Amino acid sequence: MVILAGCAQQDLSEVQQFVEETKRTTPIKKPDPPPEIKPYTPFSYTAQGIKDPFVVSPFAQEEELELTQAGGGAPSSNYTGVRPDPNRVREELEKYSLGSLKMMGTFRMGGSDQLWALILAPDGVVHRVQKNNYLGTNHGKIINVTEQRVDLKEIVPDGPGRWQERDAFLSLTQ
Repeated sequence: MVILAGCAQQDLSEVQQFVEETKRTTPIKKPDPPPEIKPYTPFSYTAQGIKDPFVVSPFAQEEELELTQAGGGAPSSNYTGVRPDPNRVREELEKYSLGSLKMMGTFRMGGSDQLWALILAPDGVVHRVQKNNYLGTNHGKIINVTEQRVDLKEIVPDGPGRWQERDAFLSLTQ
């Protein structure tokens, strides 16, 4: 019976009176109007006649030439005028540093006297290389292959816009 008494109609007049009074006394606020949307105006970018930021200006080239001739910015004594060829297609073993490559052995192919070296890359793949192939990240060109080592000439930076050659090698690991 107690449960049914809770469902009986109760006097809701106080609640209805509160709701009516709140409706009368509360001011009605209208929402702000939506922002005005301006139509899209396309922009035409024209950079004709503006300096290309990726090209060295002629006056900067002249300044460097004057410094070099005056002796103020002379290249180091190791500077040989060599440069890496930017148009040369990079070989597979040029993406690894020379220190991460290991010489595993040598062999001769067919009846030729050309000696090939076997180089183990960090990814576990063994590559065969010969004279005039490239190794390492410093444009290392193989100049000689012997039973015990691979001799290279690397081209490394020697100041801004300057390069120098240096000797490097990979020796047979035991």
